[in-house]
Amino acid sequence: MTNYAQETKLSLKTKIGLNGKCIIEDTFFTPPLKLMSPFYEDDTANIMLISVSAGLMEGDHQEMDFDIGQDCKVKLTSQSFEKIHNTQKGFASRNTQIKIANNATFDFSPLPIIPFANSDFRGSTTIYLKTNSNLIYSEIITAGRTSRDEIFAFKNFSSKLKIYKENKPIFFDNTLLDPKTIELNNVCLFDNYTHYLNLIIIGNQIPQEYLKETIIKSNLNIGISELQTGGFCIKALSKNSEDLLFLREKIAK
Repeated sequence: MTNYAQETKLSLKTKIGLNGKCIIEDTFFTPPLKLMSPFYEDDTANIMLISVSAGLMEGDHQEMDFDIGQDCKVKLTSQSFEKIHNTQKGFASRNTQIKIANNATFDFSPLPIIPFANSDFRGSTTIYLKTNSNLIYSEIITAGRTSRDEIFAFKNFSSKLKIYKENKPIFFDNTLLDPKTIELNNVCLFDNYTHYLNLIIIGNQIPQEYLKETIIKSNLNIGISELQTGGFCIKALSKNSEDLLFLREKIAK
């Protein structure tokens, strides 16, 4: 059961238009989600995802589908931080599917997620790449409403990420935060940090020296792994969102 008369769905399909720019070929969305018309920065189509609700509630479920056409360059951002409200005895969930064609670039850059006390969120994202697809994907998770000292007061937060290239699995990440069974402020996990960035870069030729220099200058708690298929997985911890957003934007540029 959801708070809306129909299940929340959103789909976006892009292609190269007659003017040589990436345009929206087809789109569909139901409340509370909607997409703004793209604005352009050089040859990149910037598209903003907007939600007209206060956040996800008990029983809410979203299905999102993105199909990025050949040679397209798309950056998708969100309007505001995403709030996961108290889900009572239930949970909120979202399934996302992303397809990126050859020579296409998709920069998926939503603003951070804030799980409120007693919230339960379950997310799953599946990404399909072609041989020459480019991906910059990030997720920033907070410990809760930290300004209210509501830290790790949620029931559960889970987010699964699966990436395939030419239908072969190349990356899998399972983020499971369960304060009831896991001591999240353990020195081996969050320690005294409250904000977490998970950033995946595949295909884009970002020099290792630039990454190394950017990471060192950030003075954040960061780990980086080079992927065998070409690309990097970067994970960072901070005590605020701004540092992680700044790091993510600097790396993506």
